[in-house]
Amino acid sequence: MSANGPVDFSDLQSPTLNAGNHMARTRRRWSKSSQDQPAKPSALADGVHENVDFDFISPGQLYSTESGRLFHAGKILIVLVGLPATSKTLLSVAITRYTKWLGVRTSSFHVSEYRRKMMASMDCTSFPNDYFSAEPTTVEGRTKRKQILDKVQEDMIEFFNESKGQLAVYDALNILVEERLHLQRVFSQMNTKVLFIESVMTDSELIKHNVDMASQSADYVGWSQKDALANYMHRLKVNKELYEEMTPNEELAYVKYINFGERLIVNNNHFGYLINKIVFFLMNLRNKKGCVYFARCGTSTNDKYVNDELLNSEGIEYSKALTELVVKVINERRASQSDKSSSICETSDAIRTSYYKTPEQNRSPPTLQVSSGLSSRSMSPSLSPLIATRASLQRTESTGNAAMRQPVSGDGGDEDSFVVWTAARKRTFDTARFFYDKGINVRQRSQLQQLHPGVVADMEELEVKTKYPEEFKEWLKDPYHYRFPRAESYHDLAVRMEPLLLEMERMRGDILVIGHESVLRVLYGYLMACSCSDIPSLTFTRDELIEISFSPFENKVRRIPIVYE
Repeated sequence: MSANGPVDFSDLQSPTLNAGNHMARTRRRWSKSSQDQPAKPSALADGVHENVDFDFISPGQLYSTESGRLFHAGKILIVLVGLPATSKTLLSVAITRYTKWLGVRTSSFHVSEYRRKMMASMDCTSFPNDYFSAEPTTVEGRTKRKQILDKVQEDMIEFFNESKGQLAVYDALNILVEERLHLQRVFSQMNTKVLFIESVMTDSELIKHNVDMASQSADYVGWSQKDALANYMHRLKVNKELYEEMTPNEELAYVKYINFGERLIVNNNHFGYLINKIVFFLMNLRNKKGCVYFARCGTSTNDKYVNDELLNSEGIEYSKALTELVVKVINERRASQSDKSSSICETSDAIRTSYYKTPEQNRSPPTLQVSSGLSSRSMSPSLSPLIATRASLQRTESTGNAAMRQPVSGDGGDEDSFVVWTAARKRTFDTARFFYDKGINVRQRSQLQQLHPGVVADMEELEVKTKYPEEFKEWLKDPYHYRFPRAESYHDLAVRMEPLLLEMERMRGDILVIGHESVLRVLYGYLMACSCSDIPSLTFTRDELIEISFSPFENKVRRIPIVYE
C-alpha cells in the first residue's frame, strides 16, 4: 500500500483513536508527525548533508525529547585528526550518517567545503600553496587559514547553541597539539564533550588508494593526473613534517583509528553510551570497494503475504535475467577499476615514493594470490563468473608479513567478495537460486523478513479504508510510524534491521539484497539518508536494479534496467 497521491486531511483533526492498536505510534508518541517533515529534493540524492528542522524525527530514532538531545549524552564534538589521505572525510560522513539515523541531531563541518565556498565567493580558482600546511609561511596563507577555521568554529558554536545540535563532526587536519588543546578548551567551557578521532595510515595500499582518490577530487578538475598527484603529495609532505601524533600526555579523550579499523586504541573515554556506540560503529566500519545492489524478489502465482509460494514462470525468467545482469554489471565495474588503477599506477608510483615512504616499502613484496570471493562451496577461481580483484587478504600487512595474516572470516571481508542476502521465504531465496548455482554465497537473513502487515495483509487500499476507517486515518497521518493491529510499522522494521546496517558497513565487497519492497525501502533509506516521510513512498520495481556506490563525501545511486520476457 502506498502513501502516494492526493489525500484529503480535512477530516483528520479529531482526537487520535487507537482502536485495536493501543501501541500505535502517532502524533502523541512523537513530537511531530513525520508527515510534516520536508522531503529531500530527490530520493536519488544523498541526504546526509541536509540540514534538519528542530522537530525532525529520524527513521531509526527510538524517542524524542524537548531539548532534541538523546541518550543523556549532552553535546559532543568529534574532532578528526590526521594527515591528508587518511580517510578523515569518509569517517566524518559515515559517523554523521549513522548517528543521524539513530536520531542524534548531527552535522559535519568540512574545512575543505568552507574553502571551496570562500573561493567561489571571491571568484578565485586557487589558494596560496602554503594555506594547505598546518603552519602557513606567508601572511596571505595564514590569514585565509585563520578566516576559515574561525568561521568553522563559529558555525559549530551556533549549531550547538541555536540549532539544538547534539553532535558536531569537525573534519580538518588538527595535527598540532596547540590546535587540539584550543578546541578542547573552547568547547569544554561550553559544557561540550570533545572526542578526538585520529586516523593513522601505515598500510601502503590504503595510502596509495586514498592519494589516488584525492587527486581525482573537485580540487583538481582540469589538472593532469601527474600534476594533481604531485600537488597533493606536496600537501602531504609538508604536513608530515609538522605532524604531532596524539599521546596520553595531552590528557585528551581520543580514539586512534589505525588503517581504517585494523586496530583501535581508545584513551580516556568516560563519555558514556552514545560515544561507546560510535566506537562500536567504527569497529565495524570498512573502506568499501564494492557496491550495494537492491532488487525485488520474483513473482509467484498468487503473490500473497499469507502464502509462502514458489516462483511462477515469470518469476523464474526474472531471476535468470537478474543474475546475468548483476554479474555483468559487477564485472564491467571491476574491469573499469582495474584499467583505471593500472594507468594511475604507471604515472604515480615514482611521485608517491619520493614523498612518502612507509615501512612496507623496505620489505620484499609478497606473492600476489587472488581470491575468488565466492561461496564456501570452494569453487575454483577459474570457474568464477566474476572478475577477481586485489583482495585485502593478500595485501602486505602493516605490522607483519602477509603470509602470516590469518584468513578473513565472514562474508565481505575482502574487496572482491560478493554475497547475496535474501529473506527466509521461498520466493526470495528462490530468486537467488541462479546465483547459488554459479557458486556465489547466498545467505538467508531473518531480519530481511518483510514488514508484517497484520490484519490488513493482502488488502487493497480501498478495502482497508472500508474495514478499518479509523486505523486508515491514523495511517494517513504518519505512514512511517503507525502500525495496524497486530502489524509492524516501518519504524519497527528499521529497529529490527539495525544489526544488518552494521554488517553492511563491515562488508568491503559487493552485496545484492533481494527482498520485499518494504525491506528495500528501509535499507535504501539508511544508505541515502532519507527522512521518515520519504521511506514509505520509495518505489522499487521488478524492471530495475538499484546500485548504490560509495565515495568519501556522499553515496550515489544508479538505476539499471532489467530486461526479461
